Amino acid sequence: MNYGYTGRILHVDLTNRDIDIEDRDEAFFRSYLGGRGVGYHYLMKMVAPRIDPLSPDNILVLATGVMTGSPLAASCRFAAVGKSPLTGTAGESEAAGFFGPELKKAGFDAVVFRGRADTPVYLWVNDGKAEIKDATSISQLGSKEVEDAIREEMGSRKIRVAQTGLAGMNQVLFANITNNLGHFNGRCGFGALMGSKNLRAVAALGSDKIKFFDPDFLNQTAKNYARSFRDNPLGEALYTYGTTAFPELLSAAGALPVDNFRRSALDDPTPVSGDTYNTLLLQKRKGCYSCPIQCKRGIALDDPKYGIDSRYGGPEYETISALGTNLNIVDLKAIAKGNEICNRYCIDTITAGMTIAFACECFQEGVITKEDTGGLQLRFGDADLMIQLLELIARREGFGDVLAEGSARLAKKWGVEDEPFHLAVKGQEISMHDPRVKVGVGIGFAVSTYGADHMTAAHDPMFTDENSSMFKSAKPLGIYKSMPATEITNEKVRGYMQLEKLWRMMDALGLCVFGYAPRGVMPLEVMVQSINAVTGWNASLYELMRAAERGSALARSFNSREGFSIKDDRLPKRLFNPKPDGPNSGKKIFEEEDFNNAVALYYEMISCDPATGRPTRGKLMELGLDWVEEML
Repeated sequence: MNYGYTGRILHVDLTNRDIDIEDRDEAFFRSYLGGRGVGYHYLMKMVAPRIDPLSPDNILVLATGVMTGSPLAASCRFAAVGKSPLTGTAGESEAAGFFGPELKKAGFDAVVFRGRADTPVYLWVNDGKAEIKDATSISQLGSKEVEDAIREEMGSRKIRVAQTGLAGMNQVLFANITNNLGHFNGRCGFGALMGSKNLRAVAALGSDKIKFFDPDFLNQTAKNYARSFRDNPLGEALYTYGTTAFPELLSAAGALPVDNFRRSALDDPTPVSGDTYNTLLLQKRKGCYSCPIQCKRGIALDDPKYGIDSRYGGPEYETISALGTNLNIVDLKAIAKGNEICNRYCIDTITAGMTIAFACECFQEGVITKEDTGGLQLRFGDADLMIQLLELIARREGFGDVLAEGSARLAKKWGVEDEPFHLAVKGQEISMHDPRVKVGVGIGFAVSTYGADHMTAAHDPMFTDENSSMFKSAKPLGIYKSMPATEITNEKVRGYMQLEKLWRMMDALGLCVFGYAPRGVMPLEVMVQSINAVTGWNASLYELMRAAERGSALARSFNSREGFSIKDDRLPKRLFNPKPDGPNSGKKIFEEEDFNNAVALYYEMISCDPATGRPTRGKLMELGLDWVEEML
């Protein structure tokens, strides 16, 4: 009997409207764990070299992990995987919420889409069966209207819907996928990939219960966690503020993006602080499937100018910065409205905000003029402009059609790829954390297989104090000495490497890092016990982290085949400038040569060629990926 997973993969050929079911055994799931691991397995197997990511030849995988749907906190995530429309790399993006557990209850661990439907469709998955349904009449609606229409058509409010929006159907390259309107596969442009297949949504409903090996252990552990997680400052902060406390905290540390990363602190961060947010916007705390942490924000705003539809949820830290402080906007009402627009149309707020900031600085520097913008005066600090541009982007109208390509393509088009205001890695815009204060995050920006991302490893400030609970919880990874956040040392590279494996492991399993050490409260040893209680395995932390390595090796092999190398692992030039303000103002934190040497060392540590970034033959053999070596 399978525990924690169904052993069934759904294959959907949208071109021919064929649906097949593939059975997979325990060895497959122990090898890949689910999520990104399963997704990259099919990406490497099924996608030919150098195809257009928006062609029918690309695939889209939606894959749960073996822990998705367990009764434990923070056990609900699933991954979207494919060749990224935004970057051309092996792409992934994880989402929480409710869709992942429902897909598994409906009978499947993953869905693999290939081809392209001739008209808009959605996939209906229910109790071990799947059917392609017509979506022509709803294809251009907002995400709320689509969710409501599918639930009404199929006769249940319990249906969980994962969907792309108007931006995805219009193939905005940074469109995302939403489930339950407030949870997102946010990066890499998977909404555009979904839209390119004429796939408007996937709807799931299941009546089967997920089977667990030791449900008594899991239920007791879940109860203990729910009773005690707020006793830890990490748990209490997530419950009270979610991520909305970060603008004030990062501003004090000189790590808050302001003015397109030309500044790193606000003179007064109070207007965007967590307390202001709770007073001005917060209506209720919301959680994901079976999770008591409730870090999501339900908001309400009765405002004649910025009225908010509460079903789309409230902005979190990355959005508050990307649509706010980095554009010199500190009006939470306007930021909340921008967030609602992005959620309605399914737009990644990070790339959207960074692309608008890039365009504003290009306008400021004379790179583009009103002739290029359709008469728009681009400037920082203009909330109305931000809102207007988001609407234009979603519809690909006017200057919005230009911005819908993302900043990296525009930098090449406008001849400013080497300018400091081009802030992307491998074609994906950096997220809202300053590597001059968090060096490990900078390493992650550079070496991430799908472009800059802040969710590749636990952040540096967690490991500066050897007496902190976060530091102590990481000792099973072999991290025994504190690491100053701003130092770029061999110890920092080694620490990042181990922490990255851990987070990639959690991504594959379907676990949210907010629940588990070192970012969350549950200790690593209890996490491993829980994984075995779900699956009936006798897995160790070592085995699980090696499975995570397997997924990463597949992604790096795919990228090598696509022509990517270590030369693409470069931070934007602005991030090598001296700190503009805040602590260490005027100080240059690290030299570009030192940073690039750290990246090369990282590749040696993970047994990849330090010139190309490709996994060595020996590494692929060690991981049991002989078939990948043959393909390369």
